[in-house]
Amino acid sequence: MPSKKTLLDKLCRKPIVKNFTKQELDSLMGKCDCSKHAGGRGSAIRYYHGASGRILTFDEPHPENELYKYQVKKVIQFLQEIGEISEK
Repeated sequence: MPSKKTLLDKLCRKPIVKNFTKQELDSLMGKCDCSKHAGGRGSAIRYYHGASGRILTFDEPHPENELYKYQVKKVIQFLQEIGEISEK
């Protein structure tokens, strides 16, 4: 299983990575102390960061397994907000 640093490096790669999978996201968010919850509607998912109370919500990519570009950007922004990535 990839380390937190390996996953963060892949997520933050320039240009924006096109092959970051849902499984890698689940693993990374777990390593960042976020818990995953069903979003309540359709294919929505949520990640809750207990220490900050912040929530990241979006629809799961489908039928593919890889996150869309806008989702990668949302994940990066969320991780910056909870202090897991320093803003550049």
